[in-house]
Amino acid sequence: MDTQEIFSKIGLTSLETKTYLALLKLQESQTGALCKETNIPSSKIYKILDSLIKKGLVNYRVQNNIKIFMPAPVETLNELFLEKQKKLEEERKQVAVLVKNLKTQELEKEPYSNYKYYEGIIGIKSMWHEINSHLQHLNKKETIKVYAGKREAYELMAGFYDIYHKERTKQKIKQQLILPFEGTDYAKKRKKQGVESKFMNLKNYTEWGVLGDIFFIQITSKVFRGFLIKDKLIAETFSQVFDEVWKVARK
Repeated sequence: MDTQEIFSKIGLTSLETKTYLALLKLQESQTGALCKETNIPSSKIYKILDSLIKKGLVNYRVQNNIKIFMPAPVETLNELFLEKQKKLEEERKQVAVLVKNLKTQELEKEPYSNYKYYEGIIGIKSMWHEINSHLQHLNKKETIKVYAGKREAYELMAGFYDIYHKERTKQKIKQQLILPFEGTDYAKKRKKQGVESKFMNLKNYTEWGVLGDIFFIQITSKVFRGFLIKDKLIAETFSQVFDEVWKVARK
């Protein structure tokens, strides 16, 4: 990462960076010498210096009615970064409030289509956010049923699944999980979260599952694609399919 890229992360333009670095070198300077050092025209230098003064990176003194500009200590850059962090945290809180408010809005009617397609890693994560939102509406007596794929398929999302399992555990909903034979370590981890696992010789990258009246299917390999279908008949059909596979899977 070059110097300019680092400076840009704390809110400095390329010309502001060049001016500040030049002042660090010169220690103090009038605008004429600064323009010569930076090759920035005098028509722009005052605006740049004014911006740097507002950011706390430049100060000046007046000598014989002439402004002499000086750089603030380099430690000031840390303060700029901390200030940016505060703003980002405040924005994060605002987004969290917005998400909470939008989630509490009631739909005027159910959407006509309950078939949704997701693409890319962000899309798959979005699908699981939606799955999580349905957990609180599930009957506590129901069991979520998930047919996994090869180890490398589910491991790509393992960290994100932790969020899902945390919410599922909070809602006290059980789950059955069919894993490949090499998934015993993963099964031990999930057993602590109330997941009952069985094993088969799985070679597929496609994974699917049923929760309530929702059926989902996803591919997590070189490409990420997913479908979430809210349809009671489809969910019941795949629930029966899962039950038959569950009978022959190994403990």
